[in-house]
Amino acid sequence: MIRSAVVLTIALLLTIASAWVPIRTDERAMYGFEGPLEQNWLPRELAGWPAPYLADNPNTSVPHNVGPEDNFRPGPFLGTLSFWMLVNFAATRTIRGFRRRGTASRTRQD
Repeated sequence: MIRSAVVLTIALLLTIASAWVPIRTDERAMYGFEGPLEQNWLPRELAGWPAPYLADNPNTSVPHNVGPEDNFRPGPFLGTLSFWMLVNFAATRTIRGFRRRGTASRTRQD
């Protein structure tokens, strides 16, 4: 139970930390209404890895910068959290396997 809580906490921290990873996609948004349409239809900034769960909202005060005031996507957030949980479970299991091998080889040598 404690191990699962630790893995979930680490996965949540890694998911939140992945918000600082900028993602380049083909997603576009309309920034402003002055001038030609092509000039205002710009690439949208996204954040989060492997599934971007924060998207720049062009109607906020800080365009082209992802922050807490932007659009939060719960589906990709849960996908990213699940990915990091699987990575943590795999790493925990691998480390546990190496520790058991090391203990087993020491007992054979003695």
